[in-house]
Order: sequence, then structure tokens, then C-alpha cells
Amino acid sequence: MLTLLHTLANSAGLFKNAGPASPQARNASVQINRALQNVNLIRKTIATENLDDAREQAAFRHLDLLLDQLSVNSVATLSYAQVDAVATTLVSASFSSDSIATLINSIRASTPDNAKDQDDDSASVTSSEGPSSAVTVVDELDHLSLSHWAKAGIANVTGSALAPQVLKMSTRSNAASAILGAVSSPSQNNAVTALASSAAIVNMVPNLYQIAHAATPVVFHVSAESVDSDLNTLRGDYSDVLVARETGLLFIASSTVQEAYDVSILSHAIASGTNQSLIHILDGVRTSQQVEAIQTRQKTVLGHDEGSLVSGIEDIFERASQLLGREYKAFEYSGPQDAETIVVVFGPAANVAKNLGDKVGVLNIRVYRPWSFAHFLKAVPRTAKTVIVVEPVSASSAPGAVFLDVSASFNVWTGPHRPTVIDAKYGHHGASLSQGWLKALVQKALTTSGVLDLSTEDIKQAIFWETVASTPVSAHVAKHLNILGNRIQHSSTINSYRHSAVIETQLKYSKSRATNIGEFAIADYASVQDVSILTEYNVINSLKTGAKLLLNTPWSVDELEVKTSAAFRHALGAKQIQVLLVDFDGISKDLGLGGSGKTLLGQVAFLKINSSSLHEAAFEKVSLQYETSNNKLLKELVVALVERVDKEIIEVPQNPNWLAIELGEADQAALALPTHVHPTIRGISNAFDVARVPIEVEAESGADGDAVALGKTFNWHEAAWQLLFSEAYETKNALSDEDHSYLVTLTENRRLTPSTYDRNVFHLEFDTTNTGLKYELGDALGIHGWNDTQEVLDFIEFYGAKPETVVVTPRPVPKNSPEGALPRYQTNTLLQILQQTSDLFGRPSKRFYADLIPYATNAAEKERLTFLISPEGAEEFKARVDETLTHADILREFPSAHPSVPQLINMIPAIKPRHYSIASSMKAHPNSVHLLIVAVEWTAPSGKERFGQCTRYLTQIGAGAKVTVSIKPSVMKLPPLPHQPVIMAGLGTGMAPFRAFIQERAWQKAQGMEVGPMILYFGSRNRSNEYLYGEELEAYHADGLLTHLRLAFSRDQREKVYIQHKMQEDGHLLHKYMLDKSLSGHFYLCGPTWPAGDVKDAIVQSFMDGEGCAVVDANRIVNKLKEDERYILEVY
Repeated sequence: MLTLLHTLANSAGLFKNAGPASPQARNASVQINRALQNVNLIRKTIATENLDDAREQAAFRHLDLLLDQLSVNSVATLSYAQVDAVATTLVSASFSSDSIATLINSIRASTPDNAKDQDDDSASVTSSEGPSSAVTVVDELDHLSLSHWAKAGIANVTGSALAPQVLKMSTRSNAASAILGAVSSPSQNNAVTALASSAAIVNMVPNLYQIAHAATPVVFHVSAESVDSDLNTLRGDYSDVLVARETGLLFIASSTVQEAYDVSILSHAIASGTNQSLIHILDGVRTSQQVEAIQTRQKTVLGHDEGSLVSGIEDIFERASQLLGREYKAFEYSGPQDAETIVVVFGPAANVAKNLGDKVGVLNIRVYRPWSFAHFLKAVPRTAKTVIVVEPVSASSAPGAVFLDVSASFNVWTGPHRPTVIDAKYGHHGASLSQGWLKALVQKALTTSGVLDLSTEDIKQAIFWETVASTPVSAHVAKHLNILGNRIQHSSTINSYRHSAVIETQLKYSKSRATNIGEFAIADYASVQDVSILTEYNVINSLKTGAKLLLNTPWSVDELEVKTSAAFRHALGAKQIQVLLVDFDGISKDLGLGGSGKTLLGQVAFLKINSSSLHEAAFEKVSLQYETSNNKLLKELVVALVERVDKEIIEVPQNPNWLAIELGEADQAALALPTHVHPTIRGISNAFDVARVPIEVEAESGADGDAVALGKTFNWHEAAWQLLFSEAYETKNALSDEDHSYLVTLTENRRLTPSTYDRNVFHLEFDTTNTGLKYELGDALGIHGWNDTQEVLDFIEFYGAKPETVVVTPRPVPKNSPEGALPRYQTNTLLQILQQTSDLFGRPSKRFYADLIPYATNAAEKERLTFLISPEGAEEFKARVDETLTHADILREFPSAHPSVPQLINMIPAIKPRHYSIASSMKAHPNSVHLLIVAVEWTAPSGKERFGQCTRYLTQIGAGAKVTVSIKPSVMKLPPLPHQPVIMAGLGTGMAPFRAFIQERAWQKAQGMEVGPMILYFGSRNRSNEYLYGEELEAYHADGLLTHLRLAFSRDQREKVYIQHKMQEDGHLLHKYMLDKSLSGHFYLCGPTWPAGDVKDAIVQSFMDGEGCAVVDANRIVNKLKEDERYILEVY
């Protein structure tokens, strides 16, 4: 849409004539996009802070005030750390309106000097050089774009030094009142431009009548678009904007990027030349997704006209044609003069209505209001017998607006026969509009299959099928072709509701400047980056006969025969497609290529297959696209890639048996797969949503006979209503257990043991700022871990379900809820539930096997399930437990036992949080919590590698990840008095709580308190690999805080040395610190269970020696210490 906005703003007189475009002018769109990204990051961070409604609204209000006083460049140059700091400041409880000035000064101070020069916050947007004009916009992106361009002083199309005032307006009932006020003012002699969506025009209609009556040049540039009833597909529907057709405003339409530029200029020329207000309609779906280099002009086409209004408009068109190099008329006819069928088009259909058949002409409506019978009939051949009106409005039983005007015109027709007028509406089918569709309509043969090849020899067409996870090649190919002197047009469409979104990019390019590129038809070449796309889309249907199809896959020719559908191979044979196989991923891995390298590899493959002057022209300019300090090395890499592609690419020979394949019902379904990706609305979050909605749920009997409420599955748009109308549904985004859990941010994930060591012990730090999380010494942090994403997706595919399926599950009513409280429900996608909530890869109990039996439809499977839970099957069941088989394993083993999704979710228990002792003191780290964890890995009896669910999750996440946590209290507390001795014995990760103890005592010492002695007995395998926090401990010991540091590395010498051996050496010290009444020390042991007995024996022996008592008495002393909570064990 930025391309269109730049075009419209240019024609509206937004940019000063400042000679060559300045750097800031060239980079305007880039800076605006960066600013928007930073704004969205700040908003997202605020939204995830779990603030109460009042504080959240205050934070957003302060953000708006902040943005009102900052330039685009100031926002665009914020670093990630600064963005996070801004969000943190805004959500602070102490933040107020008075703090905004301080924050603004801080941001401005950090803005680079060159950015300040490019966009000074106090720069004026008015000029004395010529007339000024006001631009009204109704969208945040448009507002940022136009404000930045106005300040940047980019050249105006007329050469005038115009710098308008840009006003952001909202759309509601009686919108455009400000515009009406401006044009009604006696002192107002300025032109006014408005950028708006077609939906906004509906609210403006009452004021549009008065604006038209004022006879003042106002131009509305309107993006025509709408959305289907399922909130799923955008379409170029003109229904809303045509509501204003009777207001008296002129209507002019454009259907391509170039036309948007030309017609926007003409719109202002017509408005000024005729003193009339005007609506310029653009296709808001197709044109906004196209990127095309356009030809611009720096001369004016303004002038006064005589005669009728439409004649005056055509006079302006005629004068403009000499400057623009393109001819426009009120009604533009193309085709034979003896045509019998006339296709009347308005809007985007004009771009595809070409070569529709013999004696078929096309009449494009450029000026829709005022409607001129005379000019329309003059353009229609007298031989016309049938007129088909193709208009971009939603299908309904009522005649279309354009159809009514066309029909009325033929009331004064003077030809030999009055033509039959047919109304054809395509608002619902705008995304799939093509020459083939129009030709089928003209021929009244809607069942015709295939796509008509209407491309010319001068125009090449390619399709790139990619996913968000694959290497993005298409954009670099388009840029490269442009560098080589081609005119290019490319547009991308994304299906964002697939777990790895599919992106279809259509690319057209031509060396000829005279050929009209027009709408995309069918391609000479297609590239598929992920072969799974072949099961979801009919990629062959959009290819020419004899086209080339490149598949990124490690398949051989034989594997292609086995792994693709019969329908796919039949289509290859029918169109004689040349299939090429190449393993980009394998080549990249062999050569060690990263992101840019993989992109370059895909670019090389495209040029190798499609360029006739590969080495002479193509690769000499590759370096222009990549930032490198070593062009020689880049050229060598390109040569190496060309040679590798030559070597690796496999040309699949045509198989005559493909055409002989007999297609069954399943194959017919494969042929009916969509040919193109249909655009979807993005931005509906899959976050946890808790809503109070009146939903009917199923129920089944539980083990105790009580009814168990089940969830219910929905399409995503049904759940979207809960987000769109959150107040009515009382919807809120929340954690699953919002009362006892917190969302913290991972800031550090650092491995402590060497990467070559077989045990991965790692240190984690989480930011707890503004989360409300508080913890005490010795507490444990519960991590709510996730299942592996890819394993979950694989299971969902096996189960025949879809990841995006929305599941609404009932939540228990809180015990303290008032009587009559309505139930609450939790809304998630199926992927979320199986990834974040259900213990899908946990070990099943016998109850799970028993629950599966009623669902098993296979008799043998039912019998085996029954056996496994019987006494006779006990031994085998134990073997399954030892093997650590999971719920997913059992469901795969017994595929006929297939409960519904809600039933399955009810059967699988929830993932339990894993608790880890906190390794930090909150006094020392008030906004952070630390953990010390060892990754759990083992080998099952079958030899299969197994991993702990939670530690696997933690090892895979990086800084910035949001993690759900909870707090579990512990009995491990420091002595009540700082001077009391602390004796700590920790093995391996049992060191965690003692690090917190030491940090707490260090903080107490820093506050001037007198702290007592601390002894640490630390044990692990060896010093070189497992001396956890060794440098910290040595520093504390050198400082004197850690008075005694006793290390026991069991494998660093021939004899095994454990912590109990070190304790035996300190018998006198232990006795003194523990039993001297003036000291009253505390002893703690944390770690595995096995040394607990030996450690106790060492303590008992020290008491026997120190007290001169028998072993029985020494044990009594230990038991008394336990009762007094001075001898504390935390073992596992």
C-alpha cells in the first residue's frame, strides 16, 4: 500500500521541488516501516505485562502522547533495548503525564545526529511558495507516511513547493465534517485531498452531498475493499464506495499501479479545472499487493474547460496524454469495430479483459460519474447484440448500479438491434479474477477447465511458492531482473492460517517498454520451496504447456513417482511440464551457507534455468544486491554455486505412462485443489483467550459416574468474534492459571559445562519486572514447559486434525464465586492445547488404556488394550513403563481407537509444572530470578533416546522468550539471625539454593549487618567440567563471606572423594557451629537422595566426638535439630 500512498501523495502536491531526491526522501518508506515496527513492539510488550485495565489504558494513552511529540526518525532509530525500556517505563506504576517530557528528551538525546537532521521534530510543514493544501487521512500508517513525506520536502509532481497540513481523522457517523467545514469557509481557497477506505465513504455520504454542492475541488482517493462474512478473505468489492454515486461527486477509476499514478494526477486536474469534487477509486486488494516501477512526470495538466462536464474532462485527458504517454477517455473501447458482444468493465476487471474471443470487444468505464449517455453510446459499436456488465460488487438479487446505468443508456440507442444486457457481479470472486474466468463468462461455458494462455512472447511470468520457514528467493529475483533492465511486476499473497504460512509470489517481467504487462495469467516457470505445498495447491494448473517446474527436494526421479499423487503426475504429462529437482537444503548444508547464502543459491538456480546470457550479464550484477566488503570472494562463491547447481540439478524425463494414469475419486479431489493462494486477514492472535460465552458443550460420564464437561471445536472466525467484541463477551487474554502463574521473559540461557561434556548443566535468568512475581529464599520456580512444536504438528497430522482448529473448553467456576455465576470458557487452538497444556508426550496410566477401549473399532486392538490392563498383562505393561511410552505412542499403536478432539483433550492429563530450586536472592536481584538446571536425557531399553519434557523445552528457547512460571514455597530458609552459622552441602545442581543463600548474606553484609560464618561442601564429578559457579564461589571465599569452601570432586583422583569425607575432616567445626548455644548454626543438604545417609553419619560422628556421647544420643540430637528446623534436607 505504500507504493499507492506515495503515488497519491505525489499527485496531491505533497512534495517540495527540491531538485534530486534527498536521502531521507528515498528512505522515507523504510523509516516509516521501522517506526511502525517499533511502535507495534512497544504496544505488544505493554499488552503482555498483565496489567489491570486502568493501568494498561493509561500506558497506551501515554504512548499516544509520546508519539504525538516524536518524529518518525526518532521512533525508527530506537534499538531493541530502547524499545523495551520505553515499554517498561510506560507501564511503571510511578509513571505519569509529567514523566513524558523526560522520556522524550531521553529518546531525542539517543537519536543519531544524522537522523535528527533528516527529520527535525520542530520542522515546519508550511511554505510560502505557492498554495498549500490539506490532506486528510484515516489510517495510522497513512498518517505516518504522509507526515514524514511532508517534512522530508520531496518534489511535487507539478514542480510546486507545496507542503500540506496532514490531519489524521477517525471514521464514524457523519465523517468528513472537517472537510466540509474547510471547503465551506469563505477564506478557504485551498485544494483538499482525502485518503480513505471504501468503508469510510459510507459514513461520509451525508456530508458528501454538501461537499458536492459547495463546488470546491476536493479529491477523495478511495481504496475499494471488503471482507467476506467469515472474516477470512479480502476482496475488491466496490459496493461501499458506490453508495456515494448519487451525491453529485465525479467518479473516476484506476486498476493498476501506473494508472493509480496517472489517474490521481488527472483527478486533481479535473477537480481544479471543473471546480468539482471527485472520488478516485482504486482496487484495494490487487493493486495494493503489486510492486511495479512506474513512469512519473514533473509537469502540470491543469486547465479550464468549456462545453459539457464530460467533454471538459475528456479535454483534460487529451492534453494529459501528451505528457503522460498514455491515453485516457471517459469510456475506453478496445476490440473489433464489428463486435457483437461487448464486455463492459469497471474497476480491476479492466486489467484482465483482453483477448476474450472473436467479435468480442471490451468497454472500460473510466469516468463513472457524471454518467454520459452520449459518450457511452458513442463508444459502443452499432453491431452489438449482447452487452455483459462486469462490476465489482457483491452478488445479490438486486441489479447492480453500473448495470442500471448501462441499461438506461440503451433507451436512446439508435443501432439496428437493442442489445441484451446481462449483469455479472464478481465481488466474491475478485481474488481469482482472470482472463480465463471472463472468457468463460463470455462464452457462457462456466464449466470450461484450464486457464487461457494470453501472455505474449515479450512477457515472462513466474510463480514462487514459498513458506515463512523457507528461503525467500522471489524478492531477490525480482530485484535482480530490475537491475538487468527488465520492467517487473510482482505481488505476493499469504495464507497465514497454515502452521507454516504459504506465500505465493507472482512475477512478470519484460524488456519491452511498449508492452502492457497487465494482469497475471499463467506462468513459464514455477519454483516450489517446500514440496508439502503440492498436497494443498494445484501448482500445475497455473503453468503453461511445456513450462518448467523446479522442486526443492532431496528426491530422486524414482521417489518423485512414489511421493507425489497420481493426479499431480497426470497433470505433468498433460501439460508436458519439464520437472527439475534440486536439493537446496543439502547444498546449503554442504557449503555452510547461511540465510543470504541460501537466497543467493535460489537466485542462481532461477537465472541458470531461465537466463540465456547467464555468465555475461546476469551474475556481473549480483553483487549489487548483497552488502560485502569482498566482491572477489562473492564472485567466486557465485561461480561455485553455478557449478554446484549444474552438477546437482536433476532433469526428470517425461514419462509416457503419466497420461495413461486412470484417476479415481480421490485424484479428482486433488485436481480440485486451489490454483492460487487467496489473501487472508492477518493479526488474529492465537494467544490464550478466556471468555464468558454462551457455548453448548458436550458431556460424558466420568469414572465416578458424574458428568464430565467436554470442549467444543470451532472455526477460527467464530472465536474471532470474542476478540472483536470483547466487552460483550467479557473476553480477556490471560494465562491458563492467572491467579497463581506469571509470564516472565528469559534474558540469559548459558551452558555452564563444556559443550564436549556429556551432561548439559545450564544457567537461566528471567526478567520479572512488573509481573508481580515475588519469591523467598529457598522457594522453587515452577516452569510450565511446552511440548516440542514439530512433534505436536506431526501428531496432529497423524490424527487427521488441523493445528488451527479452535477448541473451547469449560473452566471450573472458582469456589469463591457468587451464587449464580456464569461458567467461563477457555479458547485455544488445537496446536496450543497439545503444545502448551496437554501432556501428550507424558507416560500414560492404565486409566488411559482403559479409556481407549470403547473407541477401538478394530477387534484385535480392543482385545490387546484389554489384555494390557489385566493382571495377565502386568509384566508387559511394566515393560512399557520402563520404555517410557507416551500417550502419542499409544494412539499411534492403536489407530482405530480414535476419540474426537474434545474427548482426547479430556482424556490426556495436563502438563505438570517442573519445579527447580531458585538460585538467586530477590534482595540481590529484585527484578530477576535465576535457575540452575541439568538437562534430563536417557536411553530406553529399546535404545531410543528420551528427553525430559521441561528441560528439553528450556534448552531450546532463547533470550526474549516468554515463559509461564509459578512459585512453590520451601522449608529451606536462612537462620532468623544473620550471625548464625550456615552449613551447606550441595551436590551438582543442588548448589542452586545455596547460591541464593550466599547472595542473601552478601546483601546483608553490604547493608552493614554482621553476618556469621558460612561453610559450603560442594560435590561433583570433576573440577574441569562441573565446578558450577566456581569463579563466584572463589570470589566469595576470597572476600571472607564464604568462610570455608570444601570441594569434593569424586573422579579427579584415584580414590573416590565425596562431601561426607570432607565433612568428616571438619568434625570439630561442625560440632562447634551446630551445638554451641551462642552460635546455633543450621545445616542444609540439597541434591540426590543417595548421600543423605552418609552425610548424616558424618554429622553423628562429629557429635559423638565433640560431646563424648554414644551413637544413640548423637542421633537424638540430630532428630531434635530436625524438629527445630535446623537440620533440613531437600533431596530428590
